[in-house]
Amino acid sequence: MQKLILAEKIFPLIVHMLLPAVLFGGCLLCFHIGAPFSSSITSTMHVFFYIFSFISTIILLYFNLNKSLFFILSMVIAYIVINQLKILHGGNFTSTVAYQNSSVFLPTNLLFFYFWPNRRFLSRDTVYLLLAFFAEFALIEHLCRNNISINLTTEFMSLTPFNLISFFLFAALFISTFTNAVRFGDIWNYNALFAGLFIGCGLYYSATTSGLTIFFLGAIICLLMSISQNIYLETYRDPLTGLYSRNSFIIHSKNFPLKYSLGIVSIDDYDKLALNFGKHTQNILIKLITDKLLELEKEESIYRYSPDEFVIVYKNLDKNETFTQIEAIRRSIASSLFEYSPHKKALKLTISGAVSEKKRQDLNSFEVLIRARKVLQKTRNFSHNVTSKA
Repeated sequence: MQKLILAEKIFPLIVHMLLPAVLFGGCLLCFHIGAPFSSSITSTMHVFFYIFSFISTIILLYFNLNKSLFFILSMVIAYIVINQLKILHGGNFTSTVAYQNSSVFLPTNLLFFYFWPNRRFLSRDTVYLLLAFFAEFALIEHLCRNNISINLTTEFMSLTPFNLISFFLFAALFISTFTNAVRFGDIWNYNALFAGLFIGCGLYYSATTSGLTIFFLGAIICLLMSISQNIYLETYRDPLTGLYSRNSFIIHSKNFPLKYSLGIVSIDDYDKLALNFGKHTQNILIKLITDKLLELEKEESIYRYSPDEFVIVYKNLDKNETFTQIEAIRRSIASSLFEYSPHKKALKLTISGAVSEKKRQDLNSFEVLIRARKVLQKTRNFSHNVTSKA
């Protein structure tokens, strides 16, 4: 059982990390085999970096998200600054104060925005972030005018474009992204991990003809994939369980047949799970409950409608038949033990259920769902681990 639990943790890591890992390995291989690239290839990669950055920005602005947007903004500004330093100072640009300071502020910004909550772009927080950006530019300009470098140099580090502070900041970014990728297993952390590796390599090989361009291009491709996948999942799929989301229920409800019933499966004492076991363990338990649901029902009929609530659509079944199905699910979960850790005692969890069928006077599926939720709420005021009919 312990080996099975370990495999369940490792397999999603391999699957979700495969594409960005192949991209990173491909860029690294191309750089070491093909570099220095011709000016036309380097120019093409340079143009595509800005194209993909623009596409990513437009997508994030359209969906009103700021976390990835500022992450990308930090990378693009650093790319522009380093390229300008290369033009002005030639091969000696890595020894300039402007480069040394930029190599510190870049990973600092990436770390800050990595941990920044994924809030709306059109908000008061964005104003504060922009003000912080302007203050940062003023600080960098002040340091450069006075020839002050905030980076530290050792005898070993002086031989590379990396210096001591930037090295440790990129190491902190790698450790943070890798740890969270293992803990949470979401697409943002997988791609942020490899985006950080790309940017770090780009800075390390920035003195070469095309090292900065190929690795920063790989970083923006990685982030664009992350943005696209996350938006798709948030629109159609639940990121944690992989089941259809609330939005999918709204979209699919237009094509429900004339006769159908809805069953609600709601986890009992959901709020107490996070308080007693933490969010990470709560997510593991939700995945285990999802696996149990998938043993009994088809995936295409299950929707994660809210954090503690699943809606199951039974096409061409009446209320009594649906009650039998939901009751079977309730009994199965109540009789199961959920092993969330190989070193801790398994838990017993329960769910409460409710069913409702489509009536002739119902205008849409939400009226059917509201009836089921009302009877579920009424029942839960008195008891748990029961199934009710609307």
